[in-house]
Amino acid sequence: MIMIYLKTYEKYLQSDSRGYNIGEYVYHVTPLNKLDIIKEEGLKPQSGISLNGEKFKNRLYLATSLIAAYDISVNFGSYRDDREYAIIKLSSDCLKEYDEDPLFVHGIYVDYSISEKYIIEIINCNDLFDKFDEQDFEDLY
Repeated sequence: MIMIYLKTYEKYLQSDSRGYNIGEYVYHVTPLNKLDIIKEEGLKPQSGISLNGEKFKNRLYLATSLIAAYDISVNFGSYRDDREYAIIKLSSDCLKEYDEDPLFVHGIYVDYSISEKYIIEIINCNDLFDKFDEQDFEDLY
């Protein structure tokens, strides 16, 4: 069953890295309503409060794998509000230096902006795993 699932959607399910190791891509989770400005101006660090309630300044959080980014989007959707999220796939060439996020084994952060030219793809989180129909599973029975 898993083999069919992976073969059907392998371009979305391959993991680029393990832990903090940086692969070819990194990912950023953002609400859909912020995409237009990000496409024009790129990603910018912000200050605020993290998931654990601690304040942070001038940070831009990234995930080291698509699966980790999807997990973040699910967490955001379950506790924040009913906003929909997108995952921005970026070339890891955008990284000059980064710090590991001690609270998230697949998370890193930077304190500088990342140009829109590094955006490879924008993935609607709702589309990631809602692509199956009954025909995808016919070979299982």
